[in-house]
Amino acid sequence: MKIAIAGSGAMGSRFGYMLHQAGNQVTLIDLWPEHVTTINTQGLSVETAGKQRFVKIPAAFPEDVHDDFDLILLFTKAMQLNDMLNKISHLLTDNTAVLCLSNGIGNLETIKKFNSHLDLLVGTTLWTSELVGPGAVVLNGSGYIEFQAIENVSHETVVKINDVLNEAGLDARPSNNVLLSIWKKACLNGVLNTFCTILDCKIMDLRKSQYTPILTQRVVSEFEAVAQAKGIPLTAELALKTINASLAPNQAGDHYPSMHQDIASGRYTEIDYLNGAIARMGKELNIPTPTNTLITELIHAREDIVIKN
Repeated sequence: MKIAIAGSGAMGSRFGYMLHQAGNQVTLIDLWPEHVTTINTQGLSVETAGKQRFVKIPAAFPEDVHDDFDLILLFTKAMQLNDMLNKISHLLTDNTAVLCLSNGIGNLETIKKFNSHLDLLVGTTLWTSELVGPGAVVLNGSGYIEFQAIENVSHETVVKINDVLNEAGLDARPSNNVLLSIWKKACLNGVLNTFCTILDCKIMDLRKSQYTPILTQRVVSEFEAVAQAKGIPLTAELALKTINASLAPNQAGDHYPSMHQDIASGRYTEIDYLNGAIARMGKELNIPTPTNTLITELIHAREDIVIKN
């Protein structure tokens, strides 16, 4: 299958690598000049289990890509999604399926507003990866994908995409309620990503604090209240099950999550599409969200200190 990865940072590069290794024709699309140049001159550096290899996968800026693709995976940051869609609009043909696996709440609405006629699928993934420099990723642990056809996608296309993802070892599974999965993932990120960024620690370190369960419960309770008001059947029990599984001794990662990586690299975060989305919707719905509001403000304060100065 001919596949383009739009947004080839940590996760996009991981998916591009795994799909390429499975025999697909993959093109990495990104906006970071050093990243694109390094991949094209040296290959994508992939480190797994302490072993490094360089893989030749073509990388390009959106305007330099003119192929016809069977599938485009959207992995750009939520706040950059509309810009990326505009830059790859010439690639969005009637024969191209689009699967958005970007983190955060609101991506579906952004895509539909941009183009309501796309062959669109949306999903979420628990795979992880770390971008350690231009053209270099470290692959951590295992994961899976849940996705659902939203618009104009045939059953045959869903089956074909599912098969391609699974042949690449990505453990894909079609879902009948992917919005619930997206909100669960957002709640997970609203805990692990934000706590690690504020506390400057790795995921595994959160287990050391007696305050982690207390703070987690406060975040989750507000997510549940807003989700229920929006018609999303997210419960605190479901969210905590996902979070606690990620914090289990055999799962808690010996790495910094993506939001921490963004701050460390001087990049703005997705906070407004995680805890910030809960704070914003809570205000609209007259639902108190003091914990998520405070977390959002703290992350923005870190952005001000680290990035603006």
